[in-house]
Amino acid sequence: MSDLLGGDFGGTFSFEARYLDVDDLRIHYVDEGPRDASPIVMLHGNPTWSYMYREPIRSLSERGHRCIAFDHMGFGRSSKPPEPRRYILSTHVENALAVLDQLDLTDVTLVCHDWGGPIGLGAALERPERVGRVVAMNTWAWELPSFLPGFLRQFRSEGLGEILALANNAVVESIPGGMASRSSDGTMMDAYRAPHPDYWSRLGTLAFIRDVPLTENDVSAPLMGHIHESLPGIDLPLHIVWGMRDRVFVPAFIDQWQTLFPGSECTELEAGHYLLEDRPDEVAEAIGAFVEKL
Repeated sequence: MSDLLGGDFGGTFSFEARYLDVDDLRIHYVDEGPRDASPIVMLHGNPTWSYMYREPIRSLSERGHRCIAFDHMGFGRSSKPPEPRRYILSTHVENALAVLDQLDLTDVTLVCHDWGGPIGLGAALERPERVGRVVAMNTWAWELPSFLPGFLRQFRSEGLGEILALANNAVVESIPGGMASRSSDGTMMDAYRAPHPDYWSRLGTLAFIRDVPLTENDVSAPLMGHIHESLPGIDLPLHIVWGMRDRVFVPAFIDQWQTLFPGSECTELEAGHYLLEDRPDEVAEAIGAFVEKL
């Protein structure tokens, strides 16, 4: 772990670092706002970490909400085990369950971006008594046989994927390209690079791409299929917040979410995949309005 990861990145991430022990892992999280408020639990995706939620954490906690954001195994300040086989959907769901259980959270609003969707909803299905509502942001919870673009498929090729993701840190370096603004803020990129200073610390970024189920033979396909098939029976209010200029999670995904959750509304933003970097204030407002309305 780089020394820079222990800092606050120019005051942009000055929240107290907290940790949970989950088997042999240390899972990092931040917990801001009043402890007696219903918690908003924020799940990041690839290749970000809880830093991505810095502005919603700040603004929503000031509005009286309890805001919790944790780092998945392999990301941020959480442990980064060197075994690629561990980086699969089921393990990430187990870690999310540990966060909910160890912190004894109830009436939770899950805020899910990218891989946070299947991880968070997988946890919600296992702990329906703890979760009260969901915000889905440029995410999915089903197989993606026709939606993975060619540039992402390159990471799934043995050898080439290791060169791109592990040697060159290409997943992290691609973040500005996933923003509508294409802005490469120095502090922001320092924060996203800090957890991945060397080859082995980047395993999670490659594993997330390779764990996306494209066929029924992929390791996480059975669990993803179970999550997808179970969603119509889940009794949870869902609000969609979507970056409409996402090249991977295109607006057609909104229709899929609204089919699974009839009556769910969508806040459409002029933003890319990393809508929390493009439009952080608008994302925070959409989350706050949804939670406060219920």
